[in-house]
Amino acid sequence: MICISNPDFKNTPVHPGRKHFNYQISDQSAPPVVTIVTPFYNTGEAFHQTAQSILQQSLQQFEWLIVNDGSDDAHALQILEQYRHKDARIRVIDHPENRGLSAARNTGFRHAQTEYVALLDSDDLLEPTAIEKWWWFLQSRPQFGFVASYHVAFEGKNYLWTGGFHDGAQNAERNRVSMMCMIRKSVHQAVGGFDESIRGGLEDWDFWMRCAAQGVWGATVPEFLAWYRLRSDHSDHWQNLQEERIAEFRARFQRLYPHLYNGQFPNPPLRDFSLDLILPSLEIPRANQLEKSSRRLLLILPWLVMGGAERFALNLMDELQKHGWQVTVVATAAAEQTWFYDFAKRSEDVFILPHFLPVKDYPRFLAYLIQSRQFDAVLVQGSHEGYRLLPLVRQLYPDLPLVDYLQFITPDWMQGGFPRLSVLYKEYLDRTITSSYQLLNWMVGEGVERQKLEVCYIGVDDQTWKPDQTAREQVRNGLGVGMDELVLLYAARFEEQKRPLLMLEVIRRLSEGGKSFRLWIAGDGSLSNAMEQKIKQADFESKIVWLGSMPAEKMPSLMAAADIFFLPSQNEGIAQAIYEAMASGLVVVAARVGGQTELVTPECGFLVEVCEEQTQIEEYQRILNELIENPELRQSMGQRARQRIQERFTLEGMGNYMIHVLEEVIREQDAIWEPAPITPELVEKTRTIVEFLQARQEGLRLYKVVEDLSNQYSELYKKFEELTSPKPPSHWFYLWVRQLFLPVYEKVKGNYFGRLLGAVKNFVKEKVIKK
Repeated sequence: MICISNPDFKNTPVHPGRKHFNYQISDQSAPPVVTIVTPFYNTGEAFHQTAQSILQQSLQQFEWLIVNDGSDDAHALQILEQYRHKDARIRVIDHPENRGLSAARNTGFRHAQTEYVALLDSDDLLEPTAIEKWWWFLQSRPQFGFVASYHVAFEGKNYLWTGGFHDGAQNAERNRVSMMCMIRKSVHQAVGGFDESIRGGLEDWDFWMRCAAQGVWGATVPEFLAWYRLRSDHSDHWQNLQEERIAEFRARFQRLYPHLYNGQFPNPPLRDFSLDLILPSLEIPRANQLEKSSRRLLLILPWLVMGGAERFALNLMDELQKHGWQVTVVATAAAEQTWFYDFAKRSEDVFILPHFLPVKDYPRFLAYLIQSRQFDAVLVQGSHEGYRLLPLVRQLYPDLPLVDYLQFITPDWMQGGFPRLSVLYKEYLDRTITSSYQLLNWMVGEGVERQKLEVCYIGVDDQTWKPDQTAREQVRNGLGVGMDELVLLYAARFEEQKRPLLMLEVIRRLSEGGKSFRLWIAGDGSLSNAMEQKIKQADFESKIVWLGSMPAEKMPSLMAAADIFFLPSQNEGIAQAIYEAMASGLVVVAARVGGQTELVTPECGFLVEVCEEQTQIEEYQRILNELIENPELRQSMGQRARQRIQERFTLEGMGNYMIHVLEEVIREQDAIWEPAPITPELVEKTRTIVEFLQARQEGLRLYKVVEDLSNQYSELYKKFEELTSPKPPSHWFYLWVRQLFLPVYEKVKGNYFGRLLGAVKNFVKEKVIKK
């Protein structure tokens, strides 16, 4: 997976630096569930990379049909010969002469044993989970005839392409899809396959348009799953890619399929569910049984975004992998998934369910995944869907160890937040691990047996998070901040829990008090707009460096470059960011909530009671004033903070204890990965759970729609007020002058007289309107 914010186009799916999951099918004689078709014509060494990207697919139960389209290059034939008998799943089909891409693909479809046919040209690449996600997408959404994904163009030109089937009627104007996709064999047959007379390119556009004309269309998985090897100028090889030929194709489509250009382009719905009655399927594909040589954990998270819980998950993955574990990550909720890359570079086996599945298929996909990967344990952290599906997982796999990890209590949400869900589903959990004793004691008070509870502090890698003078200089120079300037850092999700608006009020008062400092703000969230508005309204914008959501790998340098970490949360367990700040040698100013007194002691930081807001603001202001004025105190407290981390809260300690708990739970169970029989009661239970999850998902979606409409209405109302508010005579005089000279200005703009007239206009506007 490529990093969207900082793409490395050399880090292809077959790059040796990647951490590969090493997928291997247990039984290579198992009948295929998908077919991969690759036309081959005199392809050189690049074919080995294409082959590697196919053989390392997470969906291993495939057949690969290589259609040799009359190759006559000796070296290319030698390369192809290596694959004729390499693997029982590979078949080479030979054309006696070169017939073109369309003919080669049609041959592949005719020989395909499966309904699901993936197309990949002989020099292109796929991410390891591409075919598995496409396969599940088409299984789950019969209304679509084919599916693709975003793609990465590399080698000749480098760029990220997010166009595709989801662009709908835009595809009638220009081809927006590369031929790295999966197509139903029945759809290919219904439209007559690819036009073999088209040999100069755009045969794929012709195919899509014929499908659209028959009411069949596709969708796009919003992930960069395909890599398209691009020449610097493809039009010198494919004559139909020249602009005049593209225009000719478009004109022909307009003649043949006028209805597609008159508002009748097919638009199958992605959201294909009813709120009245859901009939989810528990037909679990008995496919893709993978070999297993090490412990495997299924980690279920809500999303992959910047946050302390997600940082803990990344750290846990690192520690487990040091001890030989493999980790599969499932994210269950829709989000921007800004840390997708951070998870994917640790494990290729990452599945963001909303990207390719409807909610009704979450249960059977999880069951399939458990059978396919043969997990030793399942760990749920902060996922609504994960908790709600626990009863199904337990009934299907009664001996599979189920564990959850809890960060903190949220008193004002769900009567405790995720700890409340853990209490509600305690009968299905073999162990609950908490981030603090404060949380453990709360769980005991809510009726959870003490012997089922463990405390594992989050911990931090003190070799990654550390004082670093070089990083400090680089970051400060890059942000235009002097080495002697005092820097406060606020890094968190911009949500009410983290109190970003209260933080800004404290900063405003510090600024008005004449204190010299800079504030760095890192993160993102629903309160971003409110924060930006507050900063603009106050007179301290020059003190702010707004960093937005930071990639995980850049945060250690940012911490090392700051002086004080400020996090006035409403509630926490123990904030991950505080561990990181203390390890980086920062003095911490935070809230006395959750278990934070178990980490932050008076000699290394300040904790403020959560009480009446005005009192909190004044106390935070007093503490920060003291620290700003006393650099010796900051330095000594920062040193003690790091020392405390090194003595009691290392990442290695966290990893060792988590593995100890998981191994203990595994020893108590004897996991069997064959599911229990599907009973009518289980189907009914599944229906109830899915209906709840779909209703919840729809409620969240509608809430977002209403919120967006409300914001748009507020903006429109402000503009309306501006337009209808009384204006001074100078305003109307300026508009009269502007309207008088506008016809002249339109004719002469761009030349000397036009520039002169524009300058006069701006002068009048400045002097009259803003007088």
